[in-house]
Amino acid sequence: MPVSESVAPASGPEASTAGAALADPQYEGQPVTVVGGPASPPAPGARDWLSVLSLGFGIDRNGNRRSPIWTNIVFLGILLPGFALWGLYRAFATPTSVGLWVLAAALYLFTLFGVTLGNHRYWTHRGYEMKFPLQVVLAVASGMSLEGDIQQWVLNHRAHHRFADEVGKDPHSPYEYSQWHGYKGLAWAQGIWLFFGYKRPPGYEVHRDLAADRLVQWQRRAFAFLAIGNFLVPLAFYPLYGWNAVLIAGALRTAALMTATGFVNSVCHKWGSRAKDSRGLEYRADDSRNNSFVAVVAGGEGNHSWHHADPACPRHGRKVALDAAAAAAGARPDRGWRPDATWRLIQFFAALGLIYKLRPPRPEVCFADKQLAPSPSLRETHREWHMADPDETHELVPL
Repeated sequence: MPVSESVAPASGPEASTAGAALADPQYEGQPVTVVGGPASPPAPGARDWLSVLSLGFGIDRNGNRRSPIWTNIVFLGILLPGFALWGLYRAFATPTSVGLWVLAAALYLFTLFGVTLGNHRYWTHRGYEMKFPLQVVLAVASGMSLEGDIQQWVLNHRAHHRFADEVGKDPHSPYEYSQWHGYKGLAWAQGIWLFFGYKRPPGYEVHRDLAADRLVQWQRRAFAFLAIGNFLVPLAFYPLYGWNAVLIAGALRTAALMTATGFVNSVCHKWGSRAKDSRGLEYRADDSRNNSFVAVVAGGEGNHSWHHADPACPRHGRKVALDAAAAAAGARPDRGWRPDATWRLIQFFAALGLIYKLRPPRPEVCFADKQLAPSPSLRETHREWHMADPDETHELVPL
């Protein structure tokens, strides 16, 4: 039988991630169903092949077996990396042309913005409204990214915000596994989580805004065809570039995109700076980070701490000035480079009238008290990982 426990409904900035759908009182107080069930112990003397072959990822930290998703394992875990490595070899071992790399870069950006501009900042957080023709283009680009259909992507991401870094609830927390000096958890967050089923909590199984969106439902049904199209488009350039079109502009480019977006779940919950508000106080409700390298390769998504601090804001690469009192007290301002290509594209489409009702970034931000300290469950995880809370947290919560 699945294990369940009750959790409080979302509130504060995280609640805005699902828009009106998360405010529905029918979801309030419902139990959260954790993935998997109790693992059946192997017969005496028998080897537990599930644990061995999956390097332990097939068993969660509570001893429950995970349900493998064989299509993802075969296509994303075996075929795509294999052909991507072949493409990487051919990138160095065979002649390539500028046109081939332009094709690869164009498809990379097209599918990347399908995820960042479409799945994330529009369909998940509704940071703006969008004209239907642009929605269609982004729905196609999203499907070609191979990162799942829009509905699945959005629901998983809304659950991630609601349970950020809570082990067993966050679909891709790097705290899920502590082995290998913590790198096993990073590998899980980077992409291993895609190979196993994640049963979303009640209230995150489907949302009205997605169920009523005909384009989202069409894209869900057409996802397999869009995924195939991801490779048919570069295949059309076979007369010009031979098999390099498929292997480099197809497989290698797709693997690079999934690696870059995977960094947001792994690297950006481990390395980087935290968002600071106008008082110079850091966002600490979870362990999201701002990482400039990830922001470059993932179209601005690497400004992850600012995104978690203000999810509905469509600009992730941002900083706020200190208020007069904080500056006089010697508080340190938020520093660092915050590139955000997706925000620049949003501004471009807004100038064309394709994006409207844009939520502007607030020039001054003051984090709520609950955003300045980890949740009780995250503090418990920190203790398990022997991570000390900062001094300023001690003033906010009893430790």
